[in-house]
Amino acid sequence: MFIVCNKDKIISYFISFSTVAILLCMAFFIKNQAGLLEVANTEKKLPIYCVKTTDKKVALTMNCAWNADDIDKILEVLDKTNTKITFFMVGDWVDKYPEAVKKINEAGHEIRKSFKHTSTC
Repeated sequence: MFIVCNKDKIISYFISFSTVAILLCMAFFIKNQAGLLEVANTEKKLPIYCVKTTDKKVALTMNCAWNADDIDKILEVLDKTNTKITFFMVGDWVDKYPEAVKKINEAGHEIRKSFKHTSTC
């Protein structure tokens, strides 16, 4: 088997390998510099998905991310049953349906910012 290499192909390989080597060196250097670069807050508060308890209680939540067509009916049912729940809302939903957010708040329900996170208990 013969390998044919011309000048352009050799230069292209050299540039590719050099770029990867330089990037790896930079990553190693930055990683070893304590406190040089902080890219994220590690103390992010996440919603509570489960609590281990012997009490016989249920916490109800609702994610608000699509539309607000059923909010009035949902609030009516919750009011009839004297039930308070936590509504998790994404920012776009809050911007699109400020009146629904106001109704939920006035009904005494808890409102939380929604996070993309999954957890099991």
